[in-house]
Amino acid sequence: MATFESKGEAPLSPVSNDNVNNNVGTRRSSRPKKAPTKYDEEYTIPLHDAPAQSTSRHNRPKRKAAQVASDNIVPEDAGPLLEDLLRRMSPDERKEYGGWVELESEPGFFNAMLQELGAKDFKVQEVYSLDPEILEFLPKPVHGLVFLFEYEGDNDPSDDNRQDCPDHLWFANQTTANICATVALMNIVMNAEDAGLGPELQKFKDSTKEVPPPHRGYFLDGNDFIRSVHNSVARRIDLLAEDLALDNKYEESLKVKKKSRKKSSRSTRKHTNVETNYHYIAYVPVNGQIWELDGFQVKPLCLGNIADSWLDTASTAIQERMGRNSEDSSYSLLAICQSPLKTLAGELATSLSRSHALHSRFGGDKAWTAPDPFETFTDARLAQLNLSRAKVASLKPPDSFLAQTSSPDFGPAEALALAKDLRTEQDFLDVQYVAELATVDEAVETVRGRQRDYTPAVHQWVRSLAEKGVLRGLIQETDRDA
Repeated sequence: MATFESKGEAPLSPVSNDNVNNNVGTRRSSRPKKAPTKYDEEYTIPLHDAPAQSTSRHNRPKRKAAQVASDNIVPEDAGPLLEDLLRRMSPDERKEYGGWVELESEPGFFNAMLQELGAKDFKVQEVYSLDPEILEFLPKPVHGLVFLFEYEGDNDPSDDNRQDCPDHLWFANQTTANICATVALMNIVMNAEDAGLGPELQKFKDSTKEVPPPHRGYFLDGNDFIRSVHNSVARRIDLLAEDLALDNKYEESLKVKKKSRKKSSRSTRKHTNVETNYHYIAYVPVNGQIWELDGFQVKPLCLGNIADSWLDTASTAIQERMGRNSEDSSYSLLAICQSPLKTLAGELATSLSRSHALHSRFGGDKAWTAPDPFETFTDARLAQLNLSRAKVASLKPPDSFLAQTSSPDFGPAEALALAKDLRTEQDFLDVQYVAELATVDEAVETVRGRQRDYTPAVHQWVRSLAEKGVLRGLIQETDRDA
């Protein structure tokens, strides 16, 4: 709390009655001075109304924040205020919250966000090394990389290499605090090819297609749907803490402005406690080129054309940025890949189309014992895989399959053996799909766990202890032990 100090004249020294009478004396003209009537009553300054001497700024005791808070909070109002702060937050309150909370670089959070956003064709996976062998194991295709680093302000690439945003590139600037994670995520998924965005994100992409990057960032900040999903991992206490942090930053900025207006010959004291700021940026391949998309920068940075693998070029750029940071900086890297669910469903559909072709050709043969693939994978099961019987039947089998089955030596026995192999393949793909689906559900459940706010329950428990007198006894016992 700011302390305001009076800088008027120094207080008068205490004066006694005797001193007043003795100092009536003579004026400079040597004429006697007559004390006015009722002087003692009207002009004598009481001893307790003024301090004996001026107290210097450095000698004044500082008031602790707890004491200031205690002096200003009315006890009768503290209870309802505390109840209001600790009550459970409803989904409507989270949606109406106008700010953005800071996000951790946690793949589970990003995966849950993508599911809630409706972008189910993506999966976020943490990358522990930039070695080509490690990057090769990422699910393909890789739509982009999200790089988290300590922002030091002076390690950005030269602005000379940046260019105006081309029409085929979707790029948004960051226009508010704590939104850089979602900005980086949007800068990747909006540029992904052959990936479903969901109705809300597709609508947002279409509405911002023709506007420049700063306007895209502004519209992103005002999108209630995306903001509520971003804040879905936050509890009420997190939102209150974020509001308090922003308020403190605002108060600090006012102090800085006030100090900058004062002209003083004294040197400015340097701050030793510098807050560490982290920032997310994106690397994405678009139209045969690799782009670095930093929401802090007005223009995107083209890193060059794609040669063998765009990940190699992006890795080099990331390592160069890491080299420009201090040695003790920390980093995190996430890969936005195509969801294995989509890949597995596609492979399963292709395998089922082969089985369907064999069953249609040899199903009337007496020696044919293989079941109809649609008896095993019913319409309900196909719907869970985002497939249908008509979609599977319409798929053209691979050329290798057509060449194998068109051979003169390919008869019912060979077809039956192939059908059994295909059934084994389908069971394996189905098991992988179920396991991957469980991973997605686990990520969503992690976010739901974060949404469970136990603060009201803890508050009620501590309140009950206080009402029973147990809390006071525990405090006294702790004081004795100390």
